[in-house]
Amino acid sequence: MEKIIIADSSCELNKELKDKINLKSIPFSVEVDGKVFIDGDDFNQQSFVKEMANSSNAPTTAAPSPNLFLEAFEEGKENFVITLSSKLSATHNNAVLARDIFLENNEAKIHIFDSKSASSGETLIAVKLQECIDNEMSFEEIVEEVENFIQNMKTYFILDNFDNLIKNGRMSKFTGAIATALSFRPIMGAEDGKIRLFEKTRGFNKALVKLKDMVVREKDSYRNDTFIITHCDAEKRANDLKSLIEENCDFKDVQIVKTGLLSSVYANGGGIVVAF
Repeated sequence: MEKIIIADSSCELNKELKDKINLKSIPFSVEVDGKVFIDGDDFNQQSFVKEMANSSNAPTTAAPSPNLFLEAFEEGKENFVITLSSKLSATHNNAVLARDIFLENNEAKIHIFDSKSASSGETLIAVKLQECIDNEMSFEEIVEEVENFIQNMKTYFILDNFDNLIKNGRMSKFTGAIATALSFRPIMGAEDGKIRLFEKTRGFNKALVKLKDMVVREKDSYRNDTFIITHCDAEKRANDLKSLIEENCDFKDVQIVKTGLLSSVYANGGGIVVAF
């Protein structure tokens, strides 16, 4: 293969996107009460969510090893790699290490994109990369175009369950307890690769409407843009949000995708993540 897109498995695709995007997925692994799960096509989201709900311990996550990236680099002369935010995972550093080792003895072009995001954000970058490849842009043109795209990309999420964010130190216990007790559904998101709070709402439906309003305010037109919704066992909410977005914005495409293994750990049952 001349050009290949490589991404950690936080870059999730539905069937339609799999048919469009030539992507090699590098799996995360997660351990729950001694049982190890590896991301892949056979990942059962609902079953995994139940495993987490029945566990009193936080899931333990493991980034893909450099060796997995090394193996993937063998397949393409020009490799475009998408990783989870470098401020949230060791995945980016492992991919960079693998690139440096590979280029010591091999001729290839490899660029590692720090998504500064996760889940739907990585998916959106994959969509953009494939568009650039389809337009027959050069390696250097693609790198410049997509790096600029990442700088302007927005990622937001709304959760129903804060347990794993709290257990893994992404949210304070006090904030999580208050949010749960008062039915707050904060709209959180990525800012330079870190998680921050953007809006406070009460109730999930109100949060979806507020999120729609935030999207509408960003730009007058989205006619050339794609909107990605990923969900963790929350198909109805994803479809409700899709309807809100399609009624109020002129995106050329709105895609709904299920979260994979790692994203399901943090989105947990009922979570929604969007990128545009």
